[in-house]
Amino acid sequence: MIAKTFLTAKGFGETSAYLCRDLSRSQVLAAEGVRAHDWKLMAADFEWQHGLMPEKEKPVYHCVLSFSPGEVVSDERLVELGRRYLEKIGMVNTQYAFVKHSDTEHLHVHILANRVNNDGEPIGKGLIIERGIKAAAELTSGYGLRPEKGKRLDQTNMEALHEPDAKRYRIYRAIQEQLPECRGLDELEKKLLQRGITMRYRYDVSTGERQGISFRLENMSFKGSRVDRMYSLKALERTLALQEELRQKPGLFEGKEFGERMRLMRDDGLRKAEERRLKELELQRGQRLGRGLRQ
Repeated sequence: MIAKTFLTAKGFGETSAYLCRDLSRSQVLAAEGVRAHDWKLMAADFEWQHGLMPEKEKPVYHCVLSFSPGEVVSDERLVELGRRYLEKIGMVNTQYAFVKHSDTEHLHVHILANRVNNDGEPIGKGLIIERGIKAAAELTSGYGLRPEKGKRLDQTNMEALHEPDAKRYRIYRAIQEQLPECRGLDELEKKLLQRGITMRYRYDVSTGERQGISFRLENMSFKGSRVDRMYSLKALERTLALQEELRQKPGLFEGKEFGERMRLMRDDGLRKAEERRLKELELQRGQRLGRGLRQ
């Protein structure tokens, strides 16, 4: 299974019509907070909630979960996968609809969700594409599904992304790919410059010490923590120090390329952090339910 993400400029009306208007190819499997029997009513419900925070740009979250040709997955399991996927990427407490399409040789399900949640607050901030990649990989493995042959788990419609999101994501991927091979920030700076990305530091005016870092691609600049919290100046320094410490241990990475091993270690850390976050969400839901029962 792969996940293709679209953070588009299209509105809920146009997207709902594309997903649901042709009943010969579409089937709404599940919906939360929207009327699913009519695409116009569905769009109106999504738009009403967007109205709780009308200044939110690109409120439409659209993703496709695509399966290998010939792979059979029950509708119940598709709904379960859709809900688990939304939980893993942090799209909770919001409206959604899962729409199965049968117009291609392979099974695929569209997920349409509102990036303004039920409390009128923005959700799905940050590198939601990267979270989607990891969620698809984890669900594919956890449910015994097959990745689509010849395709990568990180396929996404980059051209449809809001420009800042697209550039921030390109910076993220460049750092992710280059950092494991670097022995210091100067080396990382040189490698990123080859990709058209420049690094700048913020200095303490009294001590002259580095206090922060930013990355610039073309006409846009982002603080390191906005690219990813692991790419703040302090976090990068800790990662580089750890890599250097591990390099000094002979035989530790024998038989495996160092950079790849470091990437695996980082992914394992992110997985554990994601597990902790999901447990926190479950606890919060339980607390809300408890308050509701008491009332």
